[in-house]
Amino acid sequence: MWQKLQALFVRISSQVENNPTPFVRYVLLFFAILSLRLTLEFFSSQRLFTLGDILHIGLWFMFIVLAFLLQLHFFSGENIIRISKLVITFFSIALTAPILDLLIFQGKGSKMNYLSLHNWEQVVYSYFTIGGASFSRGATPGIRVEIILLLIACFNYVYIKRKSVVRSILSVFSIYTVLFISGAIPALLGILVDTFHLQYEQDDQSTLLLLLTVNLFLLLIAFQRYSPERFLQIWKAAPWAAMCMALLYSGVGAYLALGMYTENWKLTPTTLFWFPLLFGLFVCFVALRGVQNWQNATQTVGKYDRITNTILLFIFIIGLAISAKTFFIAILAWGLLFFLNEPPLSFKNVPVLRNLLEGMLLLAAALLGFVTFGAPMIGFPVVWLFSMLAGGVVWSGLMEWRRGR
Repeated sequence: MWQKLQALFVRISSQVENNPTPFVRYVLLFFAILSLRLTLEFFSSQRLFTLGDILHIGLWFMFIVLAFLLQLHFFSGENIIRISKLVITFFSIALTAPILDLLIFQGKGSKMNYLSLHNWEQVVYSYFTIGGASFSRGATPGIRVEIILLLIACFNYVYIKRKSVVRSILSVFSIYTVLFISGAIPALLGILVDTFHLQYEQDDQSTLLLLLTVNLFLLLIAFQRYSPERFLQIWKAAPWAAMCMALLYSGVGAYLALGMYTENWKLTPTTLFWFPLLFGLFVCFVALRGVQNWQNATQTVGKYDRITNTILLFIFIIGLAISAKTFFIAILAWGLLFFLNEPPLSFKNVPVLRNLLEGMLLLAAALLGFVTFGAPMIGFPVVWLFSMLAGGVVWSGLMEWRRGR
């Protein structure tokens, strides 16, 4: 009986891994499963959902899938695309939890949410009981069954690939620990808030921004694992000196904003996560410029539009996640990069004009820091405006002279 089940598992896994369907279809499959899971969960928990709930839970599931597939990739040694196809397809197991809870509780008394952890005893007890004493809050019966099924499948998959019991056990331990940590996010945020002596606001978005930050980081790792050579080429072509200069300009803009408009911004659990997101935004711009430089150097303009468009999507998402003003300045910076490097204009080969555009890019970085930290764009001091623009043009010229030596 066991051998038949094992053979069935191997056959299904192989069919999913080797399915020739384009990967973008699997991305769409994830969102299709997610929409059904959310609907079932809202009925199961009798939840009057909002857009914030959809984004929050959606990002949480995205984190689970990304963390799961990356860990399976590392433990099994299998190609990350094949692993991704498998994990996204088997994400359908997530539908079992709300269905089981609906059958058990009939839509009453069952609330899927984060674990309630207030001391180390509760942490230890909840970890070893897969959710703690409460079955109607936090880890409901459906969630516990779902976790057990996923861990069994994980153990079996790694064992099939590596023929190592120890490695399979370690994979289960690692994946379950990450799952447990994801269920303890409020407790972890509470520690962070206490450490920095912060206070939650009524419209707190700290959990949402934390999940977005972690997901973007995991996506970066996934891309690196998918194509290490391409990642390295973009890394080498990226203008890291320009990023450092842009960060400096952004810091000056933030300093001016905090000095001139002191009441417009304060450090909260939400705004605390603006810092990693802003850094991620700068990394996206550097990566975008790296792709453009790489294409120009190899005469393959347009070949990697998919990468460019993906980076641009991340720029839009991060900008919107911080504020509408940040989003607008991010679009401004993208527009300047487009004028500089992309057809049909491509001013990169026009002397003086390219230096002016690069100076304006640095000025856009200063405006980004200025508006993000609570200042109106038109309030940027005129003296600073022209001084920083001139400094950016001079810096661009010096870098160009240095490259030409």
